[in-house]
Amino acid sequence: MVQIIVLAAVAFFLFWRLKSVLGSRQGFENPKQNRNNKSNPANQNSKSKKNEDIIDLKPNAIDEDVADYVEEDSEQFKTLNNLKTVEKGWMVSHFVSGAKLAYEEILMAFETGDLEKIKKMTSNEVYSTFKDVIDDRNAKGLKVEATFGGVRDIRIKDVKLNKKTLEANITMIFKCDISYSIKDKDDKIVEGGPDNVKKQKDIWTFARKMNSEIPNWYLIKTE
Repeated sequence: MVQIIVLAAVAFFLFWRLKSVLGSRQGFENPKQNRNNKSNPANQNSKSKKNEDIIDLKPNAIDEDVADYVEEDSEQFKTLNNLKTVEKGWMVSHFVSGAKLAYEEILMAFETGDLEKIKKMTSNEVYSTFKDVIDDRNAKGLKVEATFGGVRDIRIKDVKLNKKTLEANITMIFKCDISYSIKDKDDKIVEGGPDNVKKQKDIWTFARKMNSEIPNWYLIKTE
């Protein structure tokens, strides 16, 4: 009998402790946090305002490698994207950097009469045109001394892609500063001068077959 009374007392004590810790709930009561929000409209307004202040940032689908050089709504933009689709890993920025270096090398090779270098970087038609001018200059005993002052501006003018042959043509506009002196056989300056800086503009078209093993672009047209 004494054991039963003791067990009943222990059970009552445990029930009382659980109730004091957990409390009592009936039915589907709202959590304490929800009750507080419901009783305080200011909290709801604050949360609503915070949600309104959140800006949904969607990923930018525009290829910045292309958008840096041509307008997004232009045909050039579409064609450059096609070039990148045809040849994975091809970059417009890499092409522009290479075109800039090629422009300086070919231009200076023309001024100094370096036909070997010109032949490696141009089509047969362009090479023949440059060669005729250089041969005429040499026949007259003229010599050119030139200093390249750097490219002031470079931009893409036009882009074409033959979808059957995958040949791409990219026309570039170059603006540069160059100083040159043309001397006769007696070493007398007949045109220009070391202090005469010329602002030059050239429109050149480069060509290459995309997705081929040959990575080089060749100058095929000058304007």
